[in-house]
Amino acid sequence: MATPKKAAPAAPAAAEPAAGKKKGKLIPILAAVLLLSGGGAGGWYYMKQQNAEAKTAQPKPEKKKPPVFVPLDTFTVNLSSAAIDHFLQVAVTLEVSSAEVQEQVKSNMPVIRSRVLMLLASKTAEELSNTAGKQKLMGELLAETRAPLPQGESPTKGIENVHFSNFIIQ
Repeated sequence: MATPKKAAPAAPAAAEPAAGKKKGKLIPILAAVLLLSGGGAGGWYYMKQQNAEAKTAQPKPEKKKPPVFVPLDTFTVNLSSAAIDHFLQVAVTLEVSSAEVQEQVKSNMPVIRSRVLMLLASKTAEELSNTAGKQKLMGELLAETRAPLPQGESPTKGIENVHFSNFIIQ
């Protein structure tokens, strides 16, 4: 009977080394999981910061202001022609960038009208009879209407475009 008692204590001693092996494997696995989750959280935080910096670095697109139009009174001029008398009746509208430019145009209106009249009177019916001639006239009108305005921060001096609302050659 003494033999069976000795065999019983040997069995728990064998179980202890097996439990020690499991704990030995568990600690490196937990450390690896903890390290990977920490790295993932750090990477997520870093990317979030990079996206926030990129959003603040990019300029936000400005909302385009609606254009302001300044209609000029209708112009009626005799065209330069040696053979036949022709006249031109044209209504011009200026597209300006702001209300401030609109006020500048209105305050310089006599000078602008004089420059436009002189330009129109120098044209012939043949020059203005086709689309290319009208587009060339638009460019010349832009230059003439910008000239009396004070130099601002924009090379256009605030006058963006010229539009014809009436164009008759007779």
